[in-house]
Amino acid sequence: MNYEVYGPYMPVIMMVVFFALFAWVLHPKNKSKYDDAANMPLNEPDDEPGNEASNGRIEK
Repeated sequence: MNYEVYGPYMPVIMMVVFFALFAWVLHPKNKSKYDDAANMPLNEPDDEPGNEASNGRIEK
C-alpha cells in the first residue's frame, strides 16, 4: 500500500481519533482520576520518619 491508497483517508482517521480521545478525557467517570492527578503536587508529604523533604541543604 502506498500514499495514494490510504492518504486521502488520513485526515478523516485523525479527526475520528481526536474526537474519540477528547470524549474519553471528558467522560465523567474519569473526573476523579484526573482531579487526583492534578492535585498530586499540592499534597503534603507524610509525617513518617525518613520522608522529610530535602531542599539540598545540610543542617549543622
